[in-house]
Amino acid sequence: MDLRKFDQAFLPFEAKLLAQEELRKRIGVREVDRPTYEKYIIGPIERFDHRRNGFMASIPGNPFGEEMRQRLKARGIEGGIPLPPPPYNELEPEDRIGYSLNAAARRLCQEYHPQPLPQTPHEGRVEVTDRRQMSRLVKKVALFFGAEMVRITRVDPRWVYQDIEIPHPFAIIAVVPHVRSMNKTAPSHYSGAAVSDTYSRLKFISVQLTDFVRLLGYDAMYRETLGMHKPEMLMVPMAIDAGVGEFARNGHVLSPEFGINMRLKAVTTDLPLKADKPISFGAHEFCMACEQCAEFCPGKAIPFGPPTQEVADPLYNNPGYHKWYVNAERCLTFWTASRKKWSTCGGRCIVACPWNKPDKSWHNLIRRVAVHAPSTVKKMLIWGDKTFYRRG
Repeated sequence: MDLRKFDQAFLPFEAKLLAQEELRKRIGVREVDRPTYEKYIIGPIERFDHRRNGFMASIPGNPFGEEMRQRLKARGIEGGIPLPPPPYNELEPEDRIGYSLNAAARRLCQEYHPQPLPQTPHEGRVEVTDRRQMSRLVKKVALFFGAEMVRITRVDPRWVYQDIEIPHPFAIIAVVPHVRSMNKTAPSHYSGAAVSDTYSRLKFISVQLTDFVRLLGYDAMYRETLGMHKPEMLMVPMAIDAGVGEFARNGHVLSPEFGINMRLKAVTTDLPLKADKPISFGAHEFCMACEQCAEFCPGKAIPFGPPTQEVADPLYNNPGYHKWYVNAERCLTFWTASRKKWSTCGGRCIVACPWNKPDKSWHNLIRRVAVHAPSTVKKMLIWGDKTFYRRG
């Protein structure tokens, strides 16, 4: 297959892939054969029931989550999350602007659910003779559509919700970070808009990527990950499998490039691809030394201290791990604390994470030190981050 014209047209995206690979090498990220979360699995892992997802449990009629729904009802919220519009006549002008921006950004990811384009018949498909080459091509196409990072993994059935069947062997994971300046206002309608924007962009990216793969002659489907729309896959372990990052204290994926300042979406496919390896860069050790996400979580949903096997919020968490269990109900309940000021927290934990920094030489030097340094130096870096950015 002659890809010279494609390679010429997509040179900027090849350069972007090379730059990401070089950055990881420079700061000391290692590829590993098995995801680092495996050493924290202490029991059998059952596939999760999507109805136990905190967002789904907020919707009336769900057999789970009645206590949370009663607390929401006491605040005048009976339709679940996302929240109904706040009373406009009671909003300050700046909050009207912020809410309008958030609602406009959110609408596409909530309402855009198109049917994929028809699949090219088998006799017209593009034959894949080099899986590595095809994987590189797909990554560049996803970057062209708007992703900031793209990784590939095999679909692990453990991370598919128990009432969902995904026949495809591969998942293409697209990553889009938040706009930091908006994220820094959390909790606010503006930080909520940053989250809504990433999900709307990811919906377009994943739909376009699905259509691209189907027109090559292979089956593909974008996968729903938003909790209020019957999610299909657990994105955190799937992204860790793909080498996006490692598990973080706040329950998110911690990436060496973006920290936890990102959102994820997947396209699954039977297109022959080459899976990326998981990575290791000491995220667990860093989170052990750092508790800033727990300290600055307004809902007090993130645990302090070391990981535990005791599940603090068993309805919304699966047992079988030795990890930090985030209290989903506390998190979501905080979202409803002031509909006039915010419709989601927007990620105060994201703002507090020291890894959430731009791709600059100085920050990358600090990243390298954070990867390789002993715990005492990690604590000094965290203290410096907290002091310099005036958190507290």
